[in-house]
Amino acid sequence: MGGAMVSVVACQTPLASGLMKTKYLLPLLLLATALRAAWILTHEVAPSEAYYWMCSHRLAAGYFDGPAGTAFLVRAFGESFEVARLFWPVLGFFCSCTAWLFVRRIYDAPIAGWCVVLLNVLPVFNISAAQIGPLMPALVSVLAGLVFARVAWDGNRWAWAGAGLFFGVGLLFRYEAVLVPAGLLIGGLSSARHRTPADLFGFVFVVGACVLALLPALIWNASLEWIPVAGGTWKTAWEFRAVPFLESLGGFAMAFSVPVFAAIVIGLGFLIHDARRHGRAAFVVAACGVAWAWSFYVLLRGGDAAPAGLFGFVPLAAFGISSIRKKSFAAPLGGFVAAVSLLTCGYVLWAGGRISWKEMAGEIHAAARDLPAAEGGGFFIAEDANLAAVLGYYLPGDGAYPPVFVPESPDLSNQFGVWPSYADFVESDRVADEYFQEQKGVNPFIGRNAVFLGRELPQTIKGAFQDVQPYRKIATPDGREMTIYLCLGYETLPL
Repeated sequence: MGGAMVSVVACQTPLASGLMKTKYLLPLLLLATALRAAWILTHEVAPSEAYYWMCSHRLAAGYFDGPAGTAFLVRAFGESFEVARLFWPVLGFFCSCTAWLFVRRIYDAPIAGWCVVLLNVLPVFNISAAQIGPLMPALVSVLAGLVFARVAWDGNRWAWAGAGLFFGVGLLFRYEAVLVPAGLLIGGLSSARHRTPADLFGFVFVVGACVLALLPALIWNASLEWIPVAGGTWKTAWEFRAVPFLESLGGFAMAFSVPVFAAIVIGLGFLIHDARRHGRAAFVVAACGVAWAWSFYVLLRGGDAAPAGLFGFVPLAAFGISSIRKKSFAAPLGGFVAAVSLLTCGYVLWAGGRISWKEMAGEIHAAARDLPAAEGGGFFIAEDANLAAVLGYYLPGDGAYPPVFVPESPDLSNQFGVWPSYADFVESDRVADEYFQEQKGVNPFIGRNAVFLGRELPQTIKGAFQDVQPYRKIATPDGREMTIYLCLGYETLPL
């Protein structure tokens, strides 16, 4: 009975039929998808997910943290945020299938199957498939673009159109998605075999699709007078600091697991060596070389190098597995790497799953009941954007403003600086007084009371309220100790 059902499924779609060549792969992927969905159903919304929920209710052409694709995708599910969360494990399943198709195109089905298994035990992949974020939809799109790019590389030049389309879609979610087509263009233009008119036309199409995908974010940034979303200067771009590097190295090792990280470093060395002799290795270098170069640069700078590394992981893993598949130690080594990666993944998910932000939001809401009555009611302020986002998911809001604000600041350093704030003045017909001579405006929050949550009381809170009283200390779910303050009589900062 079970075998007959599998045969029916395999005959329904070419994709399922191809996957069944590795016998147990499709059931494993379905099981992994079900486990991720179960994890989502039994765990609360994470701060990053709450942020994208807020962005989906305030759509824009771009955001401080990246392109607008994730916000629009979440918005496509309407108010069904839980359904949107469950869509990410489905994206993880399609990502695995696309990775299989890509590796199968270069090597064979067994290598593709092992590559997909290794991908599915990576902590960074499982987190991305179990939490709303831009990395998973971007990775699906990039891998689909690589499938078409390989077809074009093998001689079907019209496939560059499909590659450009999917690479462009990936750029709607993560800017790092551009690293893969950039590597392919460099590899293609450096080879006389791929400098034909048809290939050059395909390269132009890929570049055009990527530019069009970046255009909305450029327009958004221009509307804000070109705010520096990346931060830093040309000088700081080449600075090396030991402590941030070590922290980034530890985060990278946790994202990929220690044995996989070691295999990545060794595999890159062998890949570069083999690229001089084998055309297949040359394509793998083109597909992942720029992504890994950028990943290690970010690692040295002390940043989050895992996203760029994940874009280059599948081609490199395929090369590594193909290199050792006939060795006697291949099976035990593969089992060891997969086991350690899976244990690391379990620890990371367990550590994140212990956090309960809903209870803390309830404590903040309870503190608001002790605020003196004021016209317009009270409002909430949190010390940083992540805290404001996750509290804002659970606390009530009126829609016109974010449910929770961050302290006012002249520096645009996060998305909350663009959204409406309690410090903003709105147009009014009221005659301007001596404090506001340059514009006619009123602040609807003047005279209202607020609850502030933070480790320390910033000057922008002290100076903006008539009286600030510590209410009580609480321990946040992520281990920080913070104080709830009752802030009475908002009157704006002195000019």
